[in-house]
Amino acid sequence: MRPNDAKMSGKAKLIWILLLIGFACMEFPGVFFFKDKAEPYIFGFPFIYAFNLIMWAYMVVVILYAYMSNWGEPKFDENKKDENGGGAAE
Repeated sequence: MRPNDAKMSGKAKLIWILLLIGFACMEFPGVFFFKDKAEPYIFGFPFIYAFNLIMWAYMVVVILYAYMSNWGEPKFDENKKDENGGGAAE
């Protein structure tokens, strides 16, 4: 359960937006228009393989950024007291 003083930061919103964009691109049905086609080539790979590789790399970078920024950890207001009269939990 999230504490009452925990708010979603701008960084967390950015990560959510980047993840949703990545998932939307991965699930885009337009890639089926390139079924059974070898052209165009990207990095020497047929389009569908290169597209999957690029989207995989994009999502890895977004997840790494989220991990490095401690995404999902609630931020506490240091000045606010909890119900027990003590400070914020560490």
